[in-house]
Amino acid sequence: MSERSGMPEVRTDMNAIRKSVILIVDDDALVRVHSNLALEDAGYEVVEATNAADALVKLKERPDIAALFTDVRMPGALNGIDLAHAVHAQRPDIAILVTSGADNGASSALPAAAQFLQKPYTKTQLSQMLQHGQTVRA
Repeated sequence: MSERSGMPEVRTDMNAIRKSVILIVDDDALVRVHSNLALEDAGYEVVEATNAADALVKLKERPDIAALFTDVRMPGALNGIDLAHAVHAQRPDIAILVTSGADNGASSALPAAAQFLQKPYTKTQLSQMLQHGQTVRA
């Protein structure tokens, strides 16, 4: 049971969504490139967005998106935590991984289905987190 929602937690089998589509959302182009390369090297197809509004549009355009990887801080009306909640509400089937340079309570503000990855992270850490099913979805 998730302490946050009271709902049972279900571990996402990221190997099952391997070679699936991952939506990366980060306003920092260098971070997007780093993440994109890591995920493509791990066998995923990557779609990029620079902010939450762009991500929500791409999510509607691409029903094949299987996971969201988003930064917390970004320009616009919604931050990464808001985006994680919106995505979870619209598409609870999507695995959610949120990242930031500082936790500052971000990890406890996420939907029960989301996991948090502290920056800086390596390509190996990102790939391992996804490959070992550490992203949880409800």
